[in-house]
Amino acid sequence: MKTFDLISDIHLDFWVKETSSLWRLRRRIKRFIRQLVPKACSDTLVIAGDLGHSNKQNYIFLKLLEEHYENIVIVAGNHDYYLDKTALQGNSGDDSSDRLKKMKQLASQLPHVYYLDGTTVRLGGVTYGGCGMWYDLQYGIQVLKSTQDHLFNHWKSISNDYLRIRGKPRLTLDMFQKEKTKLSKIIADSDVIVTHVSPDWSRVPDGRGLDLATSFYYFDGSSYWDQIANKMWCFGHIHHPMDYVNHQCRFLNQAIGYPKDAKAKPTRIKTITIETQ
Repeated sequence: MKTFDLISDIHLDFWVKETSSLWRLRRRIKRFIRQLVPKACSDTLVIAGDLGHSNKQNYIFLKLLEEHYENIVIVAGNHDYYLDKTALQGNSGDDSSDRLKKMKQLASQLPHVYYLDGTTVRLGGVTYGGCGMWYDLQYGIQVLKSTQDHLFNHWKSISNDYLRIRGKPRLTLDMFQKEKTKLSKIIADSDVIVTHVSPDWSRVPDGRGLDLATSFYYFDGSSYWDQIANKMWCFGHIHHPMDYVNHQCRFLNQAIGYPKDAKAKPTRIKTITIETQ
């Protein structure tokens, strides 16, 4: 029986208070990890985006997770592009892509951490493939019958992506096309597809169906429906764990979210059994 463990939307800096003491920070992150890991871990952990806003914290988190997992597979989430106030107000020239690049460089020092970015990795007889992906506003256009201009204006007025992302990732539709090109390269070869943004809006959480902001949580994945039978698709971004089958594909979300969402205790990592065909 093959398994992997799944988590997303960790938002580490909301759960672990920053400190100048590296020893205290490691201890706090270790304590947090103990709340997440199951009693028996799988060999591979999949993280479907949104580690946190601090590359230093994120690196320590991944390094400590290696004590529990042989392999860690990860894609970037929208929060992994966020810049802090100093970077947003400064003149360093760094943009959001630079921040993610630095995080990947740190992670490259960990030999069993695999960032998927239009790439695949085969671990334990299972091929994992993916990329972060991005939203394309199509939920608002197709379902809510809104217009692109209206959705963009709403995005600018409410989204932290607009406030805290700089550079090319802020160009929403360009970013979507770039990510979709990466995704299209790996769909056929992947047993487990990993993206941060969901391609399927058939299970919008209660109370969100008529909200324009829901347009910033999905992309239209219909062009892939004939390619995903008997596969698994892991995603995050929506802080609402779910596990369902659609288009003969099993869709999985095990998001932690913020402390206010989780009512003090974080969602635990979930072990997923891969059903053999």
